[in-house]
Amino acid sequence: MKKRTGVIVGVLGVAVVAGFMYFPGQHNKNSKSQTLQTMMKDDVITMSPIMLTDIYSAQAQTQVYEGLYRYKGNRVVTGNAVKVVKPTQNGTVYTFKIRDNAKWSNGDKVTAQDFVTAIQAIADPKTKSQNSADAISIIKNYDDVHDGKISPNKIGAVALDAHTLRITLTQATPAFDKLATSIIPVNTKDYKKWGTKYGTSSKYMVTNGAYQMTGWTGTNSSFTFTKNAKYWDAQQVKIEKVKVRVIKTPMTAANEFKNKHLDIAQISDDYIKTYKNTKYYHATPQAVVRGIYFNETSNKTNNLHLRQAFGYLIDRNTITSNIMNDGSMPQSNAVPKGVMSNPTTGTDFTTDAGTQFKVNKEKAKEEWKAYLKEVGKTSETFNMTFDDDSTSKKVGAYIQYAAEHEFKGITINTKYEPHAQLVSEVLKQDFDMANVGLSVSVPDAAYPLAIGKSGYGLNFSKVNDTDYDAYLDKAAKEANNPKERYQTLQTANKYFTKTKAYMVPIYQPVTANAVTDKVGGFQGNSFHSPAYQDMYWK
Repeated sequence: MKKRTGVIVGVLGVAVVAGFMYFPGQHNKNSKSQTLQTMMKDDVITMSPIMLTDIYSAQAQTQVYEGLYRYKGNRVVTGNAVKVVKPTQNGTVYTFKIRDNAKWSNGDKVTAQDFVTAIQAIADPKTKSQNSADAISIIKNYDDVHDGKISPNKIGAVALDAHTLRITLTQATPAFDKLATSIIPVNTKDYKKWGTKYGTSSKYMVTNGAYQMTGWTGTNSSFTFTKNAKYWDAQQVKIEKVKVRVIKTPMTAANEFKNKHLDIAQISDDYIKTYKNTKYYHATPQAVVRGIYFNETSNKTNNLHLRQAFGYLIDRNTITSNIMNDGSMPQSNAVPKGVMSNPTTGTDFTTDAGTQFKVNKEKAKEEWKAYLKEVGKTSETFNMTFDDDSTSKKVGAYIQYAAEHEFKGITINTKYEPHAQLVSEVLKQDFDMANVGLSVSVPDAAYPLAIGKSGYGLNFSKVNDTDYDAYLDKAAKEANNPKERYQTLQTANKYFTKTKAYMVPIYQPVTANAVTDKVGGFQGNSFHSPAYQDMYWK
């Protein structure tokens, strides 16, 4: 089973087009011309649901596309499907009725075939999609289609008629209602017409959600979400226009909010102190663990001693409390806090898991010496890649100093790159070590742990470990035995993060936003971005 998530560095944000001047008098609650000014921390890579891999593209796509269901705060509610359905055939078959009034922004009706087209395209190896969607990967025959063994039309998704979609799963999946929020259709007609251009710019986009995306060329850092008049629930959308620009500097974001050039701003660093105890502050832990991944396809970095050396070296408490100081939590597990609880005691998964690596400088140095001996060298140089935001730069500088201070013969060349470039290099295995994270959209430990499964699209390190695969496969077959499944996932987490140390976890980020008191309906959630369609002017 292959899972879906997003590559992450950062959290939801919002912003304005350069040069826009904001005045308090602009917010007249009876005016339809008012514009929500927001920001993001990095650029959108793709607006194709089929090619989605990164968190920033996911944040943008959430606003313009709608799946079978959608999130409204913490609740799953109906989307393009008429109702939340109950499965048949022992929980494996779902039959959805698509709304008669569900339309694309160009006026075309949203059909069952539009969902099938997207599902088949993601599964088809010829598409070369990195989007290993959780909801798609548990559909019957997904793996065989994705491996090229059978035709995409053999996957378990069928349009019974224009408005009836039947999805057959490999096995009963209790979390499927949440997964179905990420089953996003494409306009079949336009997808066939545009091909690989679909979702590469506003020119090649049609949307079925609350908004259209205008002014996006595919590479620029500002664009606008405009209310989609064809959206089936358009009358409930109160925010008619949202202007967004990318702001990477915390000082700029904080100042823009302070000067009322932003209605919602993602804040970090010391600027959190300014707003933490005010009515403007909204903080939500992300369902993400950020850590160091090693290129397992390279002899230089595919080494257990090297991975464990960094596991024992990194002081997670120092990084979160002194270096970041933004509310982020130290983490030594692959599973974020708040993602899963013990089915018997209710204890959080990470509490039961405990600390995989405690700081031990002597042990770290022993592992480093063992690495040099094993590779037959007295020194080694590594490139370690981070995002180019201010927080990542602080973390990078700390890790570089710690490694070069404790490990004799090591040289760390830190690289700070735009998120899109980092993602591209990681997916091409063009790195030694990289600081990235995996966002998950479902409260279940199996999804973040999929990061190490062989063949998984977002297996950053290209881990290929049959023992680890066996743990995940065993957990998948234990769906009807929660206690055993929970223990199997605990074993998998320890194997991945301690025994083999395929990823060295560092911290779990927190999304901190400053939100104007003129906006209501802002609902933070660990698993998805707040939806502008649920917000309103006070």
